[in-house]
Amino acid sequence: MLFFEHPTIMIPQLIILLFVAAYTATGAAWDMKTRKLPNWLTVSAFGLGLVFHTVVGAFTEQGAIGGLLFSLAGFGVGFGILFVLFAIGGGAGGDVKFMGALGAWVGWKAILIIFIGSGLIAAISLAVVFIWSLIAGSAQANDEEKQQSLSDRRLIPYAIPATISAWLVLGGLFTLKWVATSGSPITLEN
Repeated sequence: MLFFEHPTIMIPQLIILLFVAAYTATGAAWDMKTRKLPNWLTVSAFGLGLVFHTVVGAFTEQGAIGGLLFSLAGFGVGFGILFVLFAIGGGAGGDVKFMGALGAWVGWKAILIIFIGSGLIAAISLAVVFIWSLIAGSAQANDEEKQQSLSDRRLIPYAIPATISAWLVLGGLFTLKWVATSGSPITLEN
């Protein structure tokens, strides 16, 4: 039996998992390489999330409007939290759109957990880089060029911890729901 034929796994959830995996991996790779997240990626992901949840909602008890509202709520939380941080000088505009689009796919509850997880992952990553720089670079800290190089390495593109967090959160939700439902369809709303 193929994965998508399993009676407790619904096709919409599989599509969400696959899309989020592809979207976040692309965003993380792009952000790592260019330190920017392009509009073609974030805006198209947002639009597709709205359309997807509206169409899927039309075929469920929540209805098309319910699906649209689920997606808009996720966008609002993802975009809103990062916009506040952006407005006070943390992050960049691409990060705001990235999380908004991700929220449009996963909903407001999951994007809130992803945001908290990404903050923890970023903090741990920065602590490791800082400690490593103290250990490895303390003898050479007087050279201005090496200090600039060290400073550049400390900047972690936000899409990377956000991607790791999204994979952990959605993978965990999917696994827990699959184990807990024992025959019932898996949904992100349950």
